[in-house]
Amino acid sequence: MMNGQMGPRHGQGKHSAGRRNSEVVRLGDLKPGTTGTIQRLSCNRRLRRRLMNMGVVAGTPFEIERVAPLGDPVELKLKDFHLTLRNEEAGDIWVEVDDE
Repeated sequence: MMNGQMGPRHGQGKHSAGRRNSEVVRLGDLKPGTTGTIQRLSCNRRLRRRLMNMGVVAGTPFEIERVAPLGDPVELKLKDFHLTLRNEEAGDIWVEVDDE
């Protein structure tokens, strides 16, 4: 532990690393209109490389645009483009959600 301050691991709990009342959760659990920032990827090397090549990297802001009626796939706005991911892929992306 550094100076007794550690953020939550794997989406458990809330923290405020430079933001007011934000929470770390899986991207696949979010609803349309939710905004936040990519925190980390917890997937296999091949999928991680593919996602990173598409701009899904830590620190990137995003907004959930649409979720299919059965929850799969999910479309998000990332930088200046829209990206559609299967729920399985979205579940491997941990994000910090902006509280509004």
